[in-house]
Amino acid sequence: MKISIKCWMIILLMLGYQGLQGQNKVWKQLDKWAEKDFHLKTTPLGRAPGMDTSFVLWLEQPIDHKHPERGSFYQRIFVQHRSFDRPVVVVTEGYGAEYAYSGRHREELTQWLDANQWIIEHRYFGMSRPEGAAWQYLTVENAAADHHRIIQLIHQIYKSPVITTGISKGGQTAIYHRTFYPDDADATVAYVAPINIAQEDPREIYFLKSVGSPEIRNKILNFQREVLKRRNEINILLFNELASNQLKLIMSVDSTLDFLVLEYPFSFWQWGISEKDIPSANQPTEALFKHLTDVIGLGSYCHPAMDYFYPFFYQAYTEIGYYGYDTTGLDKLLTASSGYYSNKVLAPRGIVYQFNGSTLQKVRDFIALKGNRIIYIYGENDPWTASAAMPTTAVDSRRFVVEGYHHGSRIYHLKPSDKEEVKKLLMKWLKIDLPKYPW
Repeated sequence: MKISIKCWMIILLMLGYQGLQGQNKVWKQLDKWAEKDFHLKTTPLGRAPGMDTSFVLWLEQPIDHKHPERGSFYQRIFVQHRSFDRPVVVVTEGYGAEYAYSGRHREELTQWLDANQWIIEHRYFGMSRPEGAAWQYLTVENAAADHHRIIQLIHQIYKSPVITTGISKGGQTAIYHRTFYPDDADATVAYVAPINIAQEDPREIYFLKSVGSPEIRNKILNFQREVLKRRNEINILLFNELASNQLKLIMSVDSTLDFLVLEYPFSFWQWGISEKDIPSANQPTEALFKHLTDVIGLGSYCHPAMDYFYPFFYQAYTEIGYYGYDTTGLDKLLTASSGYYSNKVLAPRGIVYQFNGSTLQKVRDFIALKGNRIIYIYGENDPWTASAAMPTTAVDSRRFVVEGYHHGSRIYHLKPSDKEEVKKLLMKWLKIDLPKYPW
């Protein structure tokens, strides 16, 4: 089916004749379905090894797919073209895609499959922001429709298999897209993608009460308590850090310290911090402060760094969920009189947040009963695994867990037998031959 979509295409020319020729081949394919002439700019972009050409495609999308008359915006897509007869790996980025500007970034699936790669920046992030658009159009369904239209375009250009993939929120995005458009892709690999059940899913709290050994969990709690006991000294260091980096807090200094301390266990396990790195109570305050802000990052609670994540927290508290905090053992050292701390403070202000639980219920039902040809990969020690997808025997999908690992879990980290199983599944679903996983 031919798509009537206006494209604004920025082709970032390659150094050398081969890149230009590859670009022209893709251009001719795009020109077959484009409604109007392209607007071009020529800006150098690096080309990944083995790729024929790389460019950035700006695609006009409706702000509201159900009501196109409400306006449009341009969505940024980074394209690395290998060959028309190779599979297409579509990266459903959950945030911005600035990292792709080098033109050299390739996902592990792209390398393994010797594939073309399209990285799609998520609506409302990076340069894919609708100017002046209301937050209400940032929905799971609208984002899924964005990806559907782009993959329709891909099917116009390539006749080879399409595999969608994403990491964390990008993995969620890939699953959401398949929920609404199950036949768009031949397969999906979703890495460390939580499927939450509430604005603040309680399962992560229960997970943190059982992960690791009791000794490590006690060491984490003692570190948290020691930081809070040194609040006055820590606050001075915090002020100095803000001044030297020209950061502006989004809340009071005391509240910021409370949130940093409460966030610490989640980030500790999420990123696989070593127990040996936790400072003891007899170390200087500077060591405690450095470790705390190394694990979490003070910018998480400051302008301008925090502004980038407003779209995420809007989505978290309207549709896709997040996690809450456990104050057990800390409540007398915290400053909030209510004793309740919510990450909702990180979401855009002036909005009454009502959670649309029906969206994730639809996603969970799809995963369990209709979500075929999906590989889910999680890390055993990653708190997000508490809200992992739960495919059943009713579907042709598979979940893998990397033993003892964290939010960085990939196919690379699976044991050899699981890597072989992934290979067999992809070969079956994509109907192609694959070499042994190379790393």
